[in-house]
Amino acid sequence: MMFTEFFRKADFVEIKRFDLKFLDVNCYLVNFKNNYFLIDPGSEFKRIKEYILKNNIKIDFILNTHGHYDHMGAVADLIREFNMPFYIHEKEEDIIKNPQKNLSSIFQSNELSLKTYNLIKGNNVNDFLIPGIEIINFPGHTPGSIIIKVENSLFTGDILFKGSIGRTDLPGGSNRDMDNSLKKIMTFDKKLKIFPGHGPESTMEEELKNNYFLKAL
Repeated sequence: MMFTEFFRKADFVEIKRFDLKFLDVNCYLVNFKNNYFLIDPGSEFKRIKEYILKNNIKIDFILNTHGHYDHMGAVADLIREFNMPFYIHEKEEDIIKNPQKNLSSIFQSNELSLKTYNLIKGNNVNDFLIPGIEIINFPGHTPGSIIIKVENSLFTGDILFKGSIGRTDLPGGSNRDMDNSLKKIMTFDKKLKIFPGHGPESTMEEELKNNYFLKAL
């Protein structure tokens, strides 16, 4: 299965999506002001590596929306291969260190218990590493789930999908937190483009009009 690549070239942002086979996770390679970073490299380490080397890209860091194994399966190998820093929200630390909570004990025999990481602290972080990147903690799917805002693009992880929302029945999930988070997300600019952790892209305007879960709030 080859990587699916699609564009977004505007406002100093270029986005390439890697459509990963394992649970159809979207991994994103973002070029923002000539700074490259990966979001949610969940699997297919060899293919991600091959793409990076073929295109002679220096990845500055990895940034994860949350700590479930399907979004983190290639992180450790990428850290070892390219010596790049990895960042995740502080409220996910217990999840990435616990194979039962990050679900790696279910999906594979080599359980994930990540030991090399940097924690993002706070509910709202402006200018994260690069001026113009905003990180917002939106609990619900997990306590430390984040949305990454880069110019007019939102990387929503497993919080908001096209026509749906993330699960709340996994370790760390909360229906109440998810409802509160979605209510805040609904106040975002309608013109924002949504790049979710699974499935096709969308816009805030489309989700406000058509997403049953948002309309029900």
